[in-house]
Amino acid sequence: MAAQTKNDHNVLIVSSYDKFTASVMRVLSGRGYRTIEAKKSASTARREILEKSYDIVLINTPLSDETGVELGIDISDSSSTGVIIAAPGESSEDVAERVTDHGIIVVAKPATGRLLLRNVRLIGALLDKLKGAQKKVLTLEEKMEEIRLVNRAKWILIERDGMSEDEAHRYINKQAMDRCVSKKEIAGEIIG
Repeated sequence: MAAQTKNDHNVLIVSSYDKFTASVMRVLSGRGYRTIEAKKSASTARREILEKSYDIVLINTPLSDETGVELGIDISDSSSTGVIIAAPGESSEDVAERVTDHGIIVVAKPATGRLLLRNVRLIGALLDKLKGAQKKVLTLEEKMEEIRLVNRAKWILIERDGMSEDEAHRYINKQAMDRCVSKKEIAGEIIG
């Protein structure tokens, strides 16, 4: 088996079959997931998802109140939650055809615990990469906002105080260093 790692993800298992749920719980437990919870129907899963955030949802089709495919599509389309559908072997290709464009992984049943674990880990790794990319985008957006503010402040100093662009740039940098604050904060004060 793979090395155990810390997974900071919440997992929801949706299955009308206790045997499947117990098997998946056994495979995932001890792997460092933050929470692993189970619901028996699409309706209870929908209510649970409204109250709590899950990173990964594993749906064992069919469910008692619907096929489970609609649930997977709804979850995938309305959130960044990773979805895995375990579908009977004879219908798994049809299910995959319906859900692949929604970013859902389909596993044909009967599926081994290792295969399910591998797919849960894959979704977790992809979510982690996505979160890292989102953080980088936010950092870049913040940096660009700072550059825009500093440039506006420089033009105010140029027009109001007759400074050159280099003098305005040096003035903002020096004020930020002398006062131990960010250039963005100095620019905000200048813009006023």
